[in-house]
Amino acid sequence: MEQALNLAGNNRSELEQVLKHYRKYPVDSLKLRAAEFLIANMPGKYSEDDRDMSEYITFFKEWREIFKQGVTDKPRAFDSLVNVRGIGSAHKARKDVNHITSEFLINNIERAFEVLSAQPWGKEIPFDVFCEEILPYRVGTEPLENWRDRVLEDYRNLYDSLRNSRNHDILTACNHVYETVGKVWDFDGPLSTLPHMSYSMVAEYRGGTCYEKVVWGTFIMRALGIPVSIDYTPQWTFRNKGHEWNSVRTNDGRRFYVILADRKPCDVLETFEYTVAKVCRKTFRIQAGSLAMTAGRKEEIPPSFYDPCFIDISEEVFGGSDVSLSLHPPEAETNYVYLAVFDNQRWVPIHWGKRSDPTIFTHMGKDVVYLPGYYYEGDIQPVNSPFLLTAEGKVRWLHADTTRLQPLTLWRKYRLLLRFTQQMKGGRFQAANRADFSDAATLYTIPDHPALYFQEVHLSNSHSYRYYRYFGPDGSACNIAELEFYGDNEGADRLTGRIIGTPGSWNNDPSRTMDKVFDGDGLSFYDASEDDGAWVGMDFDRPKVVKKIQYRPRNDDNHVSPGQIYELFYWGDNGWISLGKRVAEDYMLHYDNAPSNALFLLRNLTKGKEERPFTYENGKQIWW
Repeated sequence: MEQALNLAGNNRSELEQVLKHYRKYPVDSLKLRAAEFLIANMPGKYSEDDRDMSEYITFFKEWREIFKQGVTDKPRAFDSLVNVRGIGSAHKARKDVNHITSEFLINNIERAFEVLSAQPWGKEIPFDVFCEEILPYRVGTEPLENWRDRVLEDYRNLYDSLRNSRNHDILTACNHVYETVGKVWDFDGPLSTLPHMSYSMVAEYRGGTCYEKVVWGTFIMRALGIPVSIDYTPQWTFRNKGHEWNSVRTNDGRRFYVILADRKPCDVLETFEYTVAKVCRKTFRIQAGSLAMTAGRKEEIPPSFYDPCFIDISEEVFGGSDVSLSLHPPEAETNYVYLAVFDNQRWVPIHWGKRSDPTIFTHMGKDVVYLPGYYYEGDIQPVNSPFLLTAEGKVRWLHADTTRLQPLTLWRKYRLLLRFTQQMKGGRFQAANRADFSDAATLYTIPDHPALYFQEVHLSNSHSYRYYRYFGPDGSACNIAELEFYGDNEGADRLTGRIIGTPGSWNNDPSRTMDKVFDGDGLSFYDASEDDGAWVGMDFDRPKVVKKIQYRPRNDDNHVSPGQIYELFYWGDNGWISLGKRVAEDYMLHYDNAPSNALFLLRNLTKGKEERPFTYENGKQIWW
């Protein structure tokens, strides 16, 4: 704490005033400890931008309107608006120790203790949990404000209902909060180049990424007296980027995943479709054992480890395995070695170990491919081949064997998203002469999940109908990318008409409406507002005979496509080595004389940027 006071400089008196305020009254000893906790861990906390936040509010509203118009390339449109408005230019950060006032800090402490004493479960929350998960005056690097007052103003009735219910169960309270304030998010959209938003800003904007969602949830639940943290995986093992969510601590110490904007409380592991390498929890406390504090300024470390305020909770969430590796000595002098996972384009470090022989990496996610390396000049420098940590917790090195060659048949450059094809099984193509399809005739039912490229359905139908549609199975939200109807001359007679179907789209997203099924873009798609009972089709104005239907599932366009140029690589000699370029002549590629026991990467040189490494086993691509 003395270090924090020294760092405060001219603002030291403001911080000391808070301590003096609570030292006057012995009955407030817990409040004094709370003040000491906040001040001692204040170094490194700051507001990312010191400009007038109304400038951002204006920008957010303009971006929301553009977003709702249905722009296809959202990241590009967002970056363009940022450049036009000059909103992303750097401004001077405001360090808390140098600017925070005693009035602000005392207000925060008082409001936090008020909700702790008011809520029925307050006495059951340990003080250290209270300090980390209710007390903090900020969530990220947002502008400071008295957000607790604003939340209680916005949700006074909710607060009173929780306080008066006398229900001691925190999980029940969290479910009540979700049912009351959830599902009000306007849209998902990129915000990664902008500073973090305060509660007032995110409450006004009601849009953004998973981070903005969990920040909004953190503000609300902490203001209501519900202990909550932000947990995250720094990098998915199956795609680019990571993910954040709120973790609510129950009376008995268990943890439940929740995102107030769109995910009700549930077990954390139930939400993961794939394995994860690491799960961490953000803290307010500065962690003495963090890499930022351990390494100090002795050597360069990855930016993702600059923040000393997080802990590794992988053991708590999924267990994992400790990995012991004897590695080649690094070329540079370094005290630390890292394990990295692939993010579609590069290797991203997600855990570190003290350099030794062997180097130990703790609680690593299983069934994941890792690359060991040291960090130098802004990148991971390999110190061995990648390895697979098997489901049994064993290390299987992927040393490419160029003495044992094998042929490869490749269908994709990215893992197969089976969900979008599996959910089409049982989908029906129907025809009718009544607009409500009360006289519907089913012409074809999809028997199994289809491939991701265009599928053809030839019909023996000789009857004329005015209305034709695709009726999605329950749970599918009628996801479909393209739909085409052909008449008697199957090859050339493509029929056009008025688009009909279930109105609306998921989250009111204009890029997922029914017209996207007929726009000729294989990447756009229809995503209905409801999971069950949705359909999309055409009204041809008068009865017509349809002899052929072509359709394409919702997809990522990462399958091999005829006419496009591809290049296959394998990992060897500490980098990707090319096995040559190919122009696809079909929906597959053939390579001869590829090494065995290798990690491969297939790149599309014509278009696209999503790529995942894979091994080749028993004639199949196995994705990592």
